[in-house]
This record gives sequence, C-alpha cells and structure tokens, in this order.
Amino acid sequence: MTFAFVAPADELQIRNLIARYAYAIDGGEKEAFASLFLEDGAWSRENPPPATQDGSGPAQAVRGRAGLMALIETATIPRWRLKARHQMTDVLVEPGADENSAKVLYRALVTDWREGPGRVAMSVNYTAACVRTDAGWKFATVSARVLPE
Repeated sequence: MTFAFVAPADELQIRNLIARYAYAIDGGEKEAFASLFLEDGAWSRENPPPATQDGSGPAQAVRGRAGLMALIETATIPRWRLKARHQMTDVLVEPGADENSAKVLYRALVTDWREGPGRVAMSVNYTAACVRTDAGWKFATVSARVLPE
C-alpha cells in the first residue's frame, strides 16, 4: 500500500487551522471562525442528529463569510452558551489535485459543559478541502456528519 503525503510544514499549518477552528467555534468568535475559510468558503452539516441526543441542529449549509459568522451567532452561541468543547482527533491530511490543495478527514468529540460536569454530547466526522492562499491555508469547504445517526 502506498500513501501520498503533503509537505510536513503544510500539514502542520493545516493541523493548526483545525485547532483554530475548534477554538473559534467553542469561543463564539465569529470573525475568527469565518477568517479560517476562503471568502466563498462553505460549511455544511450533512445530517440532523436525533433530538434525543441533544445534537447541534438540523442539516444545513452556509456559504461565504457572512453566512459563516451567522452560523456562530445564531446556532453555536445560543445553543451551547460557549460551554461546548471540540476535541479534534484522527487528523488525516492528503494531497489534493495540486501542491496548493489538500483533502482532510478528522473527527471531533464534542463535550457539553452547560449543566456542570462535562458529558459527551456527540461525535462528528469532518471532511474538508483546504487551499493554500497568500495568507496561508484556508478551508474551501468543511462538511460535518454527526453521530449518532
């Protein structure tokens, strides 16, 4: 079996992008969150988790910086009250179509601290496409699939 790799410096920058995603979404930092994406970047939740699992909402898609900021402002902050934490794991960075693009798979274990002691709220499987820009690596797309289904 042969594996393809991106340059180590690029992989570190992409891993940093993922960490910034977690800090921004958990901190309700809408401008910081949106800045991680291309100007026309897109985020989508592919499936609505069951209501009994206290998931993060229905399937939805947003595009562009204004939509990404609205996602934080209208979905993340009111629902989680800045008391959720995304622990990003299992990051797999693979080359894209050229040296300026990458395909990324990663997971998040989301914990909920709204009612005192934390509990596992959900697990999320992410698929992302990243692009190298003059300002560094950015998300072109991020797709979230929430467990349990």
